[in-house]
Amino acid sequence: MWGELVAAIAGGMTAVAGSAAWGIFLTTTVVRSALIPVMLPMAVRTRARQRVVRRIRPQIKALDKEFRNDPGLLQKKLTELHEQNGIKVVDWPGLAAALIQLPILIALFQAVLLVSEGTPLESGGLVWGPVASALAVYGTWVGGQSEGAKWLLWMSGILPVAISVWLGTGIGLYLTAFYGVGAVPAVLMRRRNVPEAPAI
Repeated sequence: MWGELVAAIAGGMTAVAGSAAWGIFLTTTVVRSALIPVMLPMAVRTRARQRVVRRIRPQIKALDKEFRNDPGLLQKKLTELHEQNGIKVVDWPGLAAALIQLPILIALFQAVLLVSEGTPLESGGLVWGPVASALAVYGTWVGGQSEGAKWLLWMSGILPVAISVWLGTGIGLYLTAFYGVGAVPAVLMRRRNVPEAPAI
C-alpha cells in the first residue's frame, strides 16, 4: 500500500507539469503549502517554548547537578519547574503536529527519489543545494529558531547542500520547494506579529 502511494505521487509529479524537474518542484510546493495551517501554529508554539526553555536553562542545570544521583526525583523536579513556567517537559501537541506531517513528507521524499531514478536528476545537486540551504537558513533565522542556538543556523546551511550533492538535483529541487514554503510561517510570524501561543 505504501509503495503504491509513493508510485502514485511519483506518477503525479511527472504528469502535473510534463517535466520531472518541474513536477517535483510544483508538487512539493503544493503539498508543503497545504500543510501551512499545521505548520504555522506549530512554529508559534515551538518559538514560545524555546524562549521559556532558554530562560529556565540555568535552573535546569542546577537541578541536574543537585539531583543527578536520584533520577526519579530529578524528573519530578524538572516536571514541576516546567509546569511553573507554563510548559510541559514534552510538548505533546507540537509532537502530534509534527507526526501528522511526517508520513506525507516521507512519501513525497521517496517519490522524488523514484522520479529522479535513472535521469539526470539523480546526480548533481550543486546548483539547487545552495539555494535550498539559503532558504533553510533564512527560515531558521526569521522564525527565531536559532535564538540562543546558533548551531541551528550552521546545520540548516550545511545539511541541504550535503543531501543534495549526495542524492542529486531532484532532491535539491525538493528541498528548495520544501524550505521555500517552510519559510512562509516564519515570515508570517514576524511581519504580522503573530502572538505567541503558550507552549503547553
